[in-house]
Amino acid sequence: MIKVECENKDELKAQCNQCKSIFSVKSSNGISHLRHHLNSYLEKIIKDVTQYIKATQPSLRYGSSIKTYEFDAYKCRQVVSTFLVYGKYSFRTVEELKFRYMMSISSSNFKNISRNTTTRDILMYYAKERDHVKEELAKAPSLICLTYDNCNFEHTNDEYICIIAHWVDK
Repeated sequence: MIKVECENKDELKAQCNQCKSIFSVKSSNGISHLRHHLNSYLEKIIKDVTQYIKATQPSLRYGSSIKTYEFDAYKCRQVVSTFLVYGKYSFRTVEELKFRYMMSISSSNFKNISRNTTTRDILMYYAKERDHVKEELAKAPSLICLTYDNCNFEHTNDEYICIIAHWVDK
């Protein structure tokens, strides 16, 4: 708050530095309304600060910077699907209490998803990748040589057939 000059010398006013609101300051009324305004304004600021995160890249002028945080539900579901596939976790993992708790801590905007939704997401990402591979193979200017190999993981006893494509691109 800063003191504001008034035409009437007997009247005192104060202006909030943040929102520029002007308040009357009379000794007969007290100044508790100024404290209430500052407290309510601080609560608003604290809620707004949760929408910012510290930038991972340092700013050029200063040591670090702050940027706005925007929650992307699509990207989050994609990362959860990737996590499940690479970690060979069950799709039921997304319905477990501790997983949901972890995701609610990481972002309050995260909506719980079911294993059926996760299955659909993974199949959709698989179809996109499959189409991408088909497009790349269609662009190949020459022949494509396919080979296969058995892949055996000792620690999980999983066995896969791997198909490998060799071609020369542009």
